Parts: sequence; C-alpha cells; structure tokens
Amino acid sequence: MQWSAAHLYVREATGRNDGPLIDTWARANGVPLRSPWCGLTQWAGQKACGLPVPKGAAGSYNWFLDPKRTYYVRGKRGSVDSLRAGHQVGFYYANLGRIGHIGRGIVAGRTIRKGRPVRGWYVNAGNTGAGGGRDGAGIRLVYYALPDFYACANWLW
Repeated sequence: MQWSAAHLYVREATGRNDGPLIDTWARANGVPLRSPWCGLTQWAGQKACGLPVPKGAAGSYNWFLDPKRTYYVRGKRGSVDSLRAGHQVGFYYANLGRIGHIGRGIVAGRTIRKGRPVRGWYVNAGNTGAGGGRDGAGIRLVYYALPDFYACANWLW
C-alpha cells in the first residue's frame, strides 16, 4: 500500500502509454512499449513488496484466472463484500469481451448518488483517467461504486 501511495502521481510523458518508469516496467515484462499498462502497475507494486504475481501479469485479466486467489466474479462466484485493502479489482469491458482494466483497492468509502448512500472503494490504478477508465495518462486514486467491480482477487499471500 505504501508503494501505491508513493507512485500515485506517475504520469505518461506524452499521453501515449510512455514515460521512463512505464517503459522500464514494460521492458521488465517483455511487453511492447506503448502497450496499455494498468497491469504493469500491479506487477511493479507486488514485486516491490516481495509478493507473488500471475504469469502474464501485464494483462489485467490474468490476475483473475487463479481460482484460489479470485474470490469474486460477478454473477458466478463469491461476494464483492469480501474486498479488502490491497486486493486487486477487475473491470469488465463488453467491447473487449473480457476484463480490460485492473486496480488495487485502497480504502472503502461512501458517497451519495441520487440521494441514497452507495458503497464503494477508492482504487489505485495505472493508465487511468481522472474519472476512471482504462486509457488515461497516469496512476490515479478513483472512487468506484461496488457494482462497477467485475472481479476481485487476493494476491497478498
């Protein structure tokens, strides 16, 4: 979690999935430069803390393939209420037909939406825009309501 806070303001150099740190992470993972990099931030944070990573960690969907670590998949298994700080959360994109974005849950939060309380989490994610999404220009802390999460996994052990 300290790693996530320390890297919160990493930004792309030109807005094209690039920058000194982003390029270093891409090279270390053997992925082409200028590739989407949200999975790379998860990889870097895990490695810095000596925690395990999945094979193909640069691909956001690969974090949710291990049935021992993935405890929630919308409509299929588990409960999003099991989410804890440090766990990975995945976001599904219909146009891709798969999980296309990943972040790390940082802290639970509440907000008022249409006059009623909605539970959610603040999520630290790379390649994210100011309002969320999978094609932004930096590592950001964004609030998401629980229904936005498609999958959750615990890679802390």
